[in-house]
Amino acid sequence: MKNNGKKYLIVYNTCGISGKDNSSYYVNAINTILQQDYDDYVLAISCCKNPDYQIEKILEHCNVDFVNSIDDVLPVNITFNDTIREATKEFGDFEGFLYLDSGIKFTKKDQLSKLISLYESDNYGMTSAQVDNDFGWVWFGLDEYSRPVLQEDMIVPIGRACNLHCQIFSNEIYEYYGNVMPDIFRSYCTESVFSFINAAIKKKWVISSEVRVHHAFTVPDGKPNDGDGLDGHSSGFRAPPGTWDDVFPPNSMKEIIEKPEGTAAGFGYEELRGIKVHNPDCFDSEGYCRNDDLKVFLKDNLFLKKEYFDYDKINKKIWKGSR
Repeated sequence: MKNNGKKYLIVYNTCGISGKDNSSYYVNAINTILQQDYDDYVLAISCCKNPDYQIEKILEHCNVDFVNSIDDVLPVNITFNDTIREATKEFGDFEGFLYLDSGIKFTKKDQLSKLISLYESDNYGMTSAQVDNDFGWVWFGLDEYSRPVLQEDMIVPIGRACNLHCQIFSNEIYEYYGNVMPDIFRSYCTESVFSFINAAIKKKWVISSEVRVHHAFTVPDGKPNDGDGLDGHSSGFRAPPGTWDDVFPPNSMKEIIEKPEGTAAGFGYEELRGIKVHNPDCFDSEGYCRNDDLKVFLKDNLFLKKEYFDYDKINKKIWKGSR
């Protein structure tokens, strides 16, 4: 496969399903990427149901490599995966993939280089930046709205998580599982399986203490459970808050967590609420899975097989950028 020499693919993810026009924010946010002191990347914009005029505005004001404009109503797990697939066809292999949700803005010019430096410093399958809103501190027993700041890098323990907003994924995840993001999930709970996806292929998940970026997030007065990001969470598949069994066929999540082979291999799910707690004996002192059965189970149950979803049939248009 061809390789243009760029180490990373940055994917800025947008969604127009809600009908809001957030294109001015997109332009501002994308330009904070371009202003970083690191440039060894291909910059892709992944759009789901954004109208053409918004894409044209991005291309007019931002120096990006390409836009993948998807016309089907799909969750970001699938649209992000599809943009990675399209980018690798066009540009070749990458060492890692940086996921950015549409509300993310870098606030210092060295944040991208610091995040990548941390990712490259050890055996990390995922490397997350902190955000100033909706980070998911509750996973660590902390008050979400106190907005603590890490004083040192944190390895995410097995069974815990943080919310996905600004995160590097290793190409080794893509190579083994066939996609970067588990794509059975329609709305919530994807992050709760990330620690297992890493541990199963002998990788770690780390959160940076140095990189804390801005995340657009609003919380209605008196309704903390109704807080939402810029484009809306899972706009096309909005489930009630707290929903944990909202996945694509062929299996329900209830059926998946009850499979004995998953339990025996160490699988856990949404442990914050005790939905399925993993067996700690399946993991060593480094947090790596002791067996090879877990990665097989995850690949078979958390990633859609082609007979259930065919990425080649997604309705899309590729827009070439000027970068």
